[in-house]
Amino acid sequence: MEAVQLEAKIREGKGKGFAKRLRRAKFIPAVLYGKKIGNIPIQVGERDMEKLLSDFGRSVLVKLKVNDGDQSGEYDTLIREIQRHPLRGDLLHVDFYQISLQEKLEVEVPIHLVGEAVGVSKGGILQHGISELEIRCLPTQIPEAIEVDVSNLDIGDSLSVADLKLDDDIEILSEPDSIIATVVAPRLETEEDKEAEEATEAASPAEE
Repeated sequence: MEAVQLEAKIREGKGKGFAKRLRRAKFIPAVLYGKKIGNIPIQVGERDMEKLLSDFGRSVLVKLKVNDGDQSGEYDTLIREIQRHPLRGDLLHVDFYQISLQEKLEVEVPIHLVGEAVGVSKGGILQHGISELEIRCLPTQIPEAIEVDVSNLDIGDSLSVADLKLDDDIEILSEPDSIIATVVAPRLETEEDKEAEEATEAASPAEE
């Protein structure tokens, strides 16, 4: 995975009032932290941050360019936490964690199901299991997503983590028996369902 560039500035103010003013100006309060740099309060452009997340997701390697005096510099980072407004979904805060490109990391990457399961064409229902895979690898080897082909799944078949084949440099940490996808038979209407349906119809007012 290639790093994505993102501009940032040192954040001088603090507190809820300052954060609100910052967001009104279309900037997001953030923190850059790591073993070697401690905690650095920063701010990033709201539009730039939303575009990054939309285009690459949150598991992307971010080369954060901080512009401000003595603390100016470029940092290899990962997005550790994102806070959004619970109702509006607006970005509220972002945490960036400084990493070393020579040290392996434990991260979670999204799983994308591709293909149409053969069992679905027979009336089966494709059910999703886990949506993310936990792996350990170097930052430059983090995949944007893990694509899992479900085309060969028939009714009653399933794919688990143990079935995945990734590059030798990527270690899978998720439980091997975790289900990724399965195709189940269509639900058959039982006598209880019929009785419940008939009772509902009987209780409904007759149409004139």
